[in-house]
Order: sequence, then structure tokens, then C-alpha cells
Amino acid sequence: MPQPARARRVSDADYARLLTVRSELRRFEGWSAEQAAAQGLTASQHQLLLAVRGHDEEVGPTISQAADYLLIRHHSAVELVDRTAKAGLIVRTRDAHDHRVVRLQLSDEGHRILEALSEAHLAELANLTPLFESLLEALHRD
Repeated sequence: MPQPARARRVSDADYARLLTVRSELRRFEGWSAEQAAAQGLTASQHQLLLAVRGHDEEVGPTISQAADYLLIRHHSAVELVDRTAKAGLIVRTRDAHDHRVVRLQLSDEGHRILEALSEAHLAELANLTPLFESLLEALHRD
């Protein structure tokens, strides 16, 4: 039986690149949490607002779909939705076709805050793009 091809050896440069990627991702996460806090949100609330707005159906995601986007359990999503709705940033609506289904939508205030956060995040990602592009180019060269 043929042996599987061996992966190339991990070089010192590979370790340095991985460190850079992990460090930059952690820095971005920290920066993002600070931006959310400046708007009076937790990082999880910001992520929930993004999950609601970024959902591909106009009717909004269900709580289960939001939980999937956030990589959390359903009961944790329910608690997060409760806190975020209490803050006036999202609203629950009944699905027009199945009244057992609850959909999530942004309130006007939720829209306003998410737009401000998203503008800042897109600008920050634009700043990071050259770094990640150079890391990917180096990976493909080696």
C-alpha cells in the first residue's frame, strides 16, 4: 500500500508567520471589543448585531441561526438575545408563515450602532489587508 505524501517540514519562517497571524487576529479581536465597549456593547452583542444584519434572509435569523453564527449554544444565544433586546438594539418578531418561529431584527438604534462599528471595522481590516496578503504570498512561495 502506498504511503501518503509527507507534508513539508515546518520552517522557522512558518512559525514566525503563524505567530504574526495569531497575534494580529488577537489584536484585532481586542481592538474590536474596545470599539464595541465604546458604543456600550459587549463583543458578543456586537457579533449578534452583525449576525442579524448579515443574515441572508430579509426576515432575519432565528435564535438558532444566530447561535450557529456565534458558535454558541442555543440557551446562551437566548440569554444574549434577551440582554440585547432589553438594551433596545434588536427586536423579536414572529415569522409571517410559521408563528412558532421567532425572527430577530435590528432596531433603529441597533442599525445606527452597527453601522458605526462596521465602518470602523472595515477601515481597520483595510489596514490589515497588506500584512495578510504578504503572509499569504510568502506561504505560496515557500
